[in-house]
Amino acid sequence: MTKLAITLTALLLAGCSATTSLTQKSSAEVRQGVTTIHSTIGNPGIAYSGPPMQATTDGSDLNLVYYELRAFEPETGGSIRYRLVIDITYRVSWRNYVSAAFSGRTKVNVTQLEKSVLNCTSVTTCMLEETLEVPLEEEQIVSALKRRESLRVKLRAKSGHRSVVEIPTSYLMGFYAAIVNRQG
Repeated sequence: MTKLAITLTALLLAGCSATTSLTQKSSAEVRQGVTTIHSTIGNPGIAYSGPPMQATTDGSDLNLVYYELRAFEPETGGSIRYRLVIDITYRVSWRNYVSAAFSGRTKVNVTQLEKSVLNCTSVTTCMLEETLEVPLEEEQIVSALKRRESLRVKLRAKSGHRSVVEIPTSYLMGFYAAIVNRQG
């Protein structure tokens, strides 16, 4: 009976999560989920943040990826800067992601935003998390939308690990539409 209660509780909690899997959001839902923040301190402008989404890189619950698209539109009229923020959780030892590559494009350096030890089950086995920022060009988003393809990002780590994150077309379309419609 205890296992059944734990399983049901886990399913209910997963259903109530603020982070949704990529199959649960249409482009309209993503567009409605984009938040805007008017920044006046330091670098004035508008910051856009898409809703957080969840994916796995290998089908395992022990290698989870959460991502969201972000953009910043300077008040001074410069071009909008896009970026993909990726939170990747895995076991054992640090991977130290350093670069990302897009289909048909050269690699770009990623910025390490944060590294955290989430928990340890033994002296040698810990759940680790890295938060990364990957720069994007507007042309990459527009090109993927024109081809009606997802945006595939291959992450490469110093440890030799490679992880692929796919941003579905519906997410790209909803996020980009929110920004374009906001601009007028």
